[in-house]
Amino acid sequence: MSIQAATQRPVAHRPLSAVKGLIAMVGSMALFITNDTFMKLALREVPLSEGLGLRTVMVSFLFLGLIVASGDILALRYAFRRSVLVRSSLDTVTTFLYVAALAAMPIASTTTIYMATPLITTALAVPLLGEKVGWRSWSAIIVGFCGAVIVTRPDPATFSLIALLPLMAAFTGAARDISTRSIGPEIPGSVVGLTGSVVFCLAAALLAPFERWTMPSTTVVAYLVASAVAFGGGTLLLVFAFRSAPIASLSPMRYLLVFGALISGYFVFGDLPDAWTSIGMALVVGAGLYAIQREHAKSRAARRAAREAPKAGAVTLAAGSLSPGSLAKGTCQPAAACAPARD
Repeated sequence: MSIQAATQRPVAHRPLSAVKGLIAMVGSMALFITNDTFMKLALREVPLSEGLGLRTVMVSFLFLGLIVASGDILALRYAFRRSVLVRSSLDTVTTFLYVAALAAMPIASTTTIYMATPLITTALAVPLLGEKVGWRSWSAIIVGFCGAVIVTRPDPATFSLIALLPLMAAFTGAARDISTRSIGPEIPGSVVGLTGSVVFCLAAALLAPFERWTMPSTTVVAYLVASAVAFGGGTLLLVFAFRSAPIASLSPMRYLLVFGALISGYFVFGDLPDAWTSIGMALVVGAGLYAIQREHAKSRAARRAAREAPKAGAVTLAAGSLSPGSLAKGTCQPAAACAPARD
């Protein structure tokens, strides 16, 4: 559908579309937790590279089917662009780190630590993208990071190096999200996903000699198929959600992953977070929601200023504040009109 056609939709249809997007986002988060749950179950019997490799092969066929069904075969020529390969490489490292932690740690703790990714992305956007972050957002980043550290349990008596894996995954995941900015809009998401799957399969093949692969049982194969279907379905719903509803409305729903992980951890694996883990979870989720609210408020203020600027200019011209001579010279009358906007 063209942009012009979309803007000509009746206003009454927009809330329905947004509601569908919100429902899709909830479904996406549920499917991603389902994917994590089945993958954790499968890794009880097969090594990391085997479990991830087999699942990724299945997901690759899913993405390839999407490319064929959508008629994007010609877009495959973009599959190995440098920007796509960089993003795929970072995604591969992130997935290996996260799933390695998932195999050894409670699912709720792993998910919560990884949920520091949006906060780390905001922090890295300052040196890498030149974006400006206010003190309130920095406060949210610090609080959220502290929450993630609490969940990792840095006490020497109970600390495990495994707890650093999801935190490292959060950093590489943030770098992956930032690198996505360099991928042009002419490259479909399914092509980016397929490239990521190919790179991931190569990485699993390189890791295979260091692990002992085994013939998976029927149960493990069922787990991996369920994981692949859940992952693919979650990705599709996520794309639909962000095309149907405002980002500000969808972003807070990412933290449903934490509560989904709590449910999965308790009913499937018998894990229940203790007091310190619960405090860390509250800090990470609270800081993330606050940071999202701040960004939403700034975006809304910027849109309001953009709408009011033409009106203010028209009023100034009508009042004769700008003379023809001043326009020709590029100066402002009165001088206050040229003053830089304050944050």
